[in-house]
Amino acid sequence: MAGRLAWMGVFALALMAGACWAMPATSALTVEVQAALDRGDAQHAASLAEEALRHEGLGAGERGRFMLYRGEAEELLGAHDQAMRDLTSALDTYALPMPERAEALLQRGFLRDGLGRLDEAAADYTALIALKDVSLATALNNRANIFRRQNRWDEALRDYRAALAAGNGKPQYSWYGLGQIAEAHADTLTARDYYAKAVAADPGYALASERIAALGGPPDGSVARSDDRVQLPPPQPLSGFTVAAQASLETNGTIVLRPPHADAGDKGTPIVLHPPKPRPHPSTSARSDVISPPMMQQARLILRPALDQAGQEARSKTRGALEVQLGSWRSQTEAHSGWEEAKERAGGVLDGLTPHIVAADLTGKGRYYRLRVTPTGERSAFCADLLAKGLACLPVRD
Repeated sequence: MAGRLAWMGVFALALMAGACWAMPATSALTVEVQAALDRGDAQHAASLAEEALRHEGLGAGERGRFMLYRGEAEELLGAHDQAMRDLTSALDTYALPMPERAEALLQRGFLRDGLGRLDEAAADYTALIALKDVSLATALNNRANIFRRQNRWDEALRDYRAALAAGNGKPQYSWYGLGQIAEAHADTLTARDYYAKAVAADPGYALASERIAALGGPPDGSVARSDDRVQLPPPQPLSGFTVAAQASLETNGTIVLRPPHADAGDKGTPIVLHPPKPRPHPSTSARSDVISPPMMQQARLILRPALDQAGQEARSKTRGALEVQLGSWRSQTEAHSGWEEAKERAGGVLDGLTPHIVAADLTGKGRYYRLRVTPTGERSAFCADLLAKGLACLPVRD
């Protein structure tokens, strides 16, 4: 019995020694991979996370964390299938600390949203809302976008207002979404007021400014009330007249108004107003891709804007179907430098090609600049040549 206890003690000490050896190594890799993600070096971040995942004896929480990091890096690189796989695996460990679990739900929700898997994306945002994490407002705003596109007006209104009440740092997106709903219901006055609030929150928000201009400008004399409704000051009485306008509804639906008159005996000439012609409602399925994808990058947590730019997604997919991505950086200057370095190392493979830098605002991560080119031949062979020279290359799918 004593011998058995002694062997158990030796085994426990060995486990503790192994844990002490592994902990500093994985902690250092955690710092490195986070730094790589912060500066936009997605390829290096993915390699570091891959290295960490090869360590034996990783706990479930550590494994989930590095899967999350690798998924974020893959999302930055535009590898959506791999990113979805790793984000799901990270969540399925059920061992992620609260902040990392919230981040994984947000990233996967945004990825599913961008792929058109709206019900699945809404489920991820709902799970994130239940956590009551710092990303609560982001999740509410993004779920409201989905409900609005599905014409689930009451639920969208509820979520936009809840996002505003949560005190998010990007209220212009919720105000814009409310404006879209009002406009879809032909409530132009209220729509203009909401768009005006969006511009007040972010003077550079061009989409809201464009809608205000299209609808005739901000409502004159409107006053924003705390209940988010539009209040108009009452008209001033006209001197010399008593306000005694009469109205009647004819059987054919025509409304007949009589003007104010100076005395009860003067009936005045009737003014006939016909019902307004129905106007086409704005499309509720139109989309815009900005803050964005993948990874959705950084300060942990930026709101994704309302999906409102029709046609942009189709155009980007048409072009993206022919491109490959060589990397992702935090600034345009770094992306241009990345292009020059890639040309030097490519040995002529990139000669004659023109770089295409795409800005991506990624939720929770900030803005990244993706370097892409359109190869002259087949993309897989082109990437194989670059990979053989130690360069990153991934076919673009968005």
